[in-house]
Amino acid sequence: MQKTIDKNSRSQRYHDLDFVRATAMLLGLLLHVCIFFMPSHKYFWGSGEYFGDVLDLQFLNFIHLFRMQLFFFMAGFFAELVIDRKGLHHLVKDRLKRIVLPFIIGLVLLMPLHILLVGKGGYYATTMDGLTLLEKLKSILFFGVLDPDVSLHDGLIHLWFIFYLIIFYGVHVCVRPLIRFPMIQKLCNCQPLIDFCVSHRWGFLLLGVLTFPLQYLLKSAFLPPTGFNVPIVDLALYFVFYLFGVAFYRQRYLLAKLGENAWYYFAFSVPFFILIDEPTERLDLSASVVSNITTWTFIDLGSASFASPAVWYEGIFHNGYHKVLIILSRSMLCWSMCFAFIGLTHRYLSQPRKSIRYLADSAYWVYWVHLPITFKLSYMAQSVEGLNSLTKSYVVLVFSSLIIFASYHWGVRYTWLGDYFMGSRKSRSDPNEYHFKLPVFVEKVMLPAVLVGLLIFCFGSLLQYNREFQRPQVLVEAYVARQKSTLDAVDSIDGISDRYGNTPLHAAAKMPEGMRRYNTMAVLLSKCSNPNLQNDFGRTALFTAVESGNTGDIEHLLQAGAGINISDRYGHTPAHAAAILTGNRNQQVSDKYFEILQKLIQNGADLSATDYRDRTVQDCLEAFSQRKLGAAIPALALESVSPM
Repeated sequence: MQKTIDKNSRSQRYHDLDFVRATAMLLGLLLHVCIFFMPSHKYFWGSGEYFGDVLDLQFLNFIHLFRMQLFFFMAGFFAELVIDRKGLHHLVKDRLKRIVLPFIIGLVLLMPLHILLVGKGGYYATTMDGLTLLEKLKSILFFGVLDPDVSLHDGLIHLWFIFYLIIFYGVHVCVRPLIRFPMIQKLCNCQPLIDFCVSHRWGFLLLGVLTFPLQYLLKSAFLPPTGFNVPIVDLALYFVFYLFGVAFYRQRYLLAKLGENAWYYFAFSVPFFILIDEPTERLDLSASVVSNITTWTFIDLGSASFASPAVWYEGIFHNGYHKVLIILSRSMLCWSMCFAFIGLTHRYLSQPRKSIRYLADSAYWVYWVHLPITFKLSYMAQSVEGLNSLTKSYVVLVFSSLIIFASYHWGVRYTWLGDYFMGSRKSRSDPNEYHFKLPVFVEKVMLPAVLVGLLIFCFGSLLQYNREFQRPQVLVEAYVARQKSTLDAVDSIDGISDRYGNTPLHAAAKMPEGMRRYNTMAVLLSKCSNPNLQNDFGRTALFTAVESGNTGDIEHLLQAGAGINISDRYGHTPAHAAAILTGNRNQQVSDKYFEILQKLIQNGADLSATDYRDRTVQDCLEAFSQRKLGAAIPALALESVSPM
């Protein structure tokens, strides 16, 4: 294998890696359609599809596991390439023009448009109901600082990766001049490590081990996107991939080795991708309630002030060796898929191809503009009856792509916007541009798209047939409050639960009650014979309501006879949960949970009950919030408190 860099490679165009970088962005189009059509146990702001399917979920998990790490890998590679060929000053000038300026415009135009379409919280659950357009714009444009209840809205939507990229470029530009010093060169020399990890088939396992500590420290194993309030561990993990790309540019002869082993990496990864989803979600869901007050961020959004990260041991170190195995597997899989993707493209797409070049040119614009379009169409599709969710997602993907690529072709490729999103605009008079006329493209893809759609319809119908027997629409409606008639039509919710044992009562209690459009909890309790069912983690609906801070739900559940002293797998009762959550670093939130704790005590919470670390409710309150119950404890409750 070649161990030196060919001088001619300094002027080489990496068509394969251009495509890798573009695909990492284009996959966001698929991902942001799939999230609207996932199964009912995926409770989040985009819920609303009654019969979500597992295939959309698998697509999301597959893409999310490695996509952004792969993108930052490529970003580091191409940043170093620009410095090597054109100098540091050119990188600064180019990235200010193509990254920073579009980011600012996105904040001013794109993000407000997106939030106006979606609302704060989601389509079916939003805090913006009842506001005038002026009030909405004031809240959005000034990030909520002018709202009566002052708080920051950390909504970077899909532009968060550009924000991270700007930070990485800034560090790169500041540190790069120091590399000329011999001592710094020695300290930064990772050539032997990269040579070993890429030259050997199993080398990615070592990289997985090296990035494991950062990935283990993440609050969520799933690694969700963030906003301006960047968790430092998330940032550090992505920066490792950026730096690896920077270093890899100096050893780009190793691309041949990645191409040689590409199918091996892919074959290793696929079986694990299928298996890793549910353990990951169980890991996050089964974490102690302490994880709710654990954060690696430096800003308290509720009070719009700086605050030190609040990292509690129990919020990070839980589930013993199971967490170690799951996180280590995810870390290794990420590297193996990055290597597989790069290797396969280098092996088969190294030579210039017009269609690949077109996709690479369009990718930045597609990612920048796609979110409002895919979200709005997906939301509209959720209410379409008689069509399975997999087919809905496919139809939305097709129509979204047509709209987005039409906007690129007519509004960007040949206009001044092309200078910002492609580096330079194209000329309509170029003979090569004939192949990219939209009518020609649509004619070529029409028949294949219809045939694929028919296959997807058949497969999606089979998936939905199985889902209908599980009555998932009740779980979705309980959470999202989309259409009250769905719950009214149900005589009893007994026997309905998701894959983790969450009943409709659990689903309702997860949604902040201030964002609902009707009281789902009251409806569900009238159709439930037992409000004390526990999920797989030992938590009742009352525990979930306490965790969510839903005081109205707590009142309804207590009136319905919900057990107040049922503990979860950590021995935490609802009172323990309230005591722990009183440790929230935002004073207003802390006070709210303290009031909930008082409410539970007044209704008979057992203060002598101990958790898995032999702590009473009062012990937890003092440990996490440095508060004491004092006069909040009724005389009868005081008798049950263990002496301190």
